[in-house]
Amino acid sequence: NFQGYSTRANTDLVGIGVSAISSVGSTYSQNFRDLPAYYDSLDRGILPVMRGLTLTPDDLARRTVIQALMCHFELCISSVEIACMIDFRRYFAAELADLEELARLGLLAIAGDYINVTARGRLLVRPICMVFDRYLRAAEQRARYSQVV
Repeated sequence: NFQGYSTRANTDLVGIGVSAISSVGSTYSQNFRDLPAYYDSLDRGILPVMRGLTLTPDDLARRTVIQALMCHFELCISSVEIACMIDFRRYFAAELADLEELARLGLLAIAGDYINVTARGRLLVRPICMVFDRYLRAAEQRARYSQVV
């Protein structure tokens, strides 16, 4: 979809157009957001990329989890452990603790080797996945600290 999620795992996505985002391998890049800069770059024979980043192993593990939940509403824990070489329950202990409340609300089920988003939770899959967003968690921690100070 427009956010870059695809049910075709490990597919490179090349964004074409102003502000488009590409996902190639373990990188993301974004095209220029304004039309003059975008066209100027193309006129000079240069890809119109304004910024990009390379994902860390942590980013890749979290992307794997989030994409599975967003695209399939299901996550096989052992598959993530094999793909990312992590002990899922230890690595994501804080996130699993946060998911318990969502499970109690009937938005997902954690059973055995699987995390499944329920029919009720499908409309709220983005907030469910936000639990695994390290950057969002860090921003929330900073905001909480700023309120104290």
